[in-house]
Formats: sequence, structure tokens, C-alpha cells
Amino acid sequence: MRIAAGIILIVAAIINVIAGAGYVLGGGLTAAVGTGLEMATDEAAKEGAVSAADAEKAKAEMGKVTGMGTGLLVFGLFLWVMFVMQIVGAVFLFISKSKMFIFVVAGLSVVAEVVGIVITAFGWTNLFGIVGGILAFLGAMAIGKAAAAPAAPAAPQG
Repeated sequence: MRIAAGIILIVAAIINVIAGAGYVLGGGLTAAVGTGLEMATDEAAKEGAVSAADAEKAKAEMGKVTGMGTGLLVFGLFLWVMFVMQIVGAVFLFISKSKMFIFVVAGLSVVAEVVGIVITAFGWTNLFGIVGGILAFLGAMAIGKAAAAPAAPAAPQG
């Protein structure tokens, strides 16, 4: 179970680093364009090309665009952090160490996929993070049980 969870977490990590790049690039570009349009609206209002009321409406809408872009950028950075955490969590699953870290990675893996589904839509790639998170949780639970099992009695010396 732990090996399968680790492999699925590695696949989810690879998907997250690629998706994170898309979110960072798209979100950063959107935020930059929104900020640029806000500045252009300010200049147009100063020159009298647009009324002050129209400029404020446009700035309010561009503020929403900038905020959305910043949110996507931050989520992309979170996915990059998840990439590292999922790789480390997979290694810990392979060597049966650091149970609590695996629990954190398992929970954050599921949260990352749910947020990704809310932002965009459900896709088949989301299954890797969800299934990997659930299996990592179950694998981490098994780590403590293997250590708590009583040792077999020693063979009698004859």
C-alpha cells in the first residue's frame, strides 16, 4: 500500500509542477495586464479622454482581474510547494518514516485537488492527487501499526 501510494504521489507531484507553471504564468500575466490597464485608465482620466465615473468603473473591474490573477499565481506557487512535499512524502512512505509529515502531505494533496477543481473543473489528472492523498493517509496509518506489533518470541536455546 505504501509503495503504491508513494508512486501515485510522485505522479501527482509531476502533474502539480506542470499545472503550477500554468497557474503561475497565467496568473502572473493576468495580474500584470490588469495592473497595466488600471494605470492606463488613470492616464486616460487625467488627460480627459474618459470621464472620472467611467474611469472608476473600469478600475474597479480591472481590480477584480488583478485580484483573480494574483490568486491564480499564489495557487500555482502552492502547487510548486506541493510538488516538493509530495516527493518527500513519497520517499518517507517508501522508507516508512515520518508518519505525521505524510498525514500533512496527504491532507494537502486532497485540498490542492479540490481547490483546483473549484478553480477550473474536474479532470482525470485530479484523480492522482485525490487517490494518492487517500492512499498516503492509509499508508501512514499502517506505519505505526507495523512498529507496534509484538516481536516473535526467540527460539529456545538448546
